[in-house]
Amino acid sequence: MRPLAGHSLLWGLLVLTSGSTSAEEHWQRVEGEALRTMFQDKELGDGVHFAYQFRSGGTFTGTEMSKEVRGSWRVRGNEMCWKWQRPVEPESCYQVQADGAHVRLMLDGSEAWYGTLQKLP
Repeated sequence: MRPLAGHSLLWGLLVLTSGSTSAEEHWQRVEGEALRTMFQDKELGDGVHFAYQFRSGGTFTGTEMSKEVRGSWRVRGNEMCWKWQRPVEPESCYQVQADGAHVRLMLDGSEAWYGTLQKLP
């Protein structure tokens, strides 16, 4: 009598999924002057939907869903703030967390943006 194929397949899946947590996240809050250094002359993007280039002079440009965007950015206390000029939007400020090159912008304790930072060419 042959063992049921579904049982061995299920067991294999359980073994694979139980061992897949090796890539733990290590988010750390970034504050103060470290925020300026972190974003200055860097691009924040998700590889598909948006890419923003933060210049040392306090401006940013980029694309979001194939549309051109631009504005200004600054560090206020322990938050990174940006004000969009195209499209026009009020200033928004975020707490920033980093895990290596991965960055998330937090608003009221929730993730509002997630992307990867890399140096501008």
